[in-house]
Amino acid sequence: MCNPVEGCFSVLKAKIKACLAVDREEICDRRRNFHRDEDGNLLTLFESQMRFLEHAARLSMRCMTPTLVLQMELHCRDAVMSAKNFVNMRYET
Repeated sequence: MCNPVEGCFSVLKAKIKACLAVDREEICDRRRNFHRDEDGNLLTLFESQMRFLEHAARLSMRCMTPTLVLQMELHCRDAVMSAKNFVNMRYET
């Protein structure tokens, strides 16, 4: 990976997915789950799901820290330097 933004968004996406997993039953329950907006109007299925996604995104934004960005920049720097020097990539688990 040569783009630190990709790494940061991967972390953000993982956090959002974790938040959505917690609310999965409520998101998927169509029978008892009629969400309403601030004025009491019924939300469409799409609007309701978008509210869950927006809430998860707001909660997950806390993971985007200067430390994370720096870590991703250093990771990309190391990957680019290794490629420049023809060093074989090592995959560690």
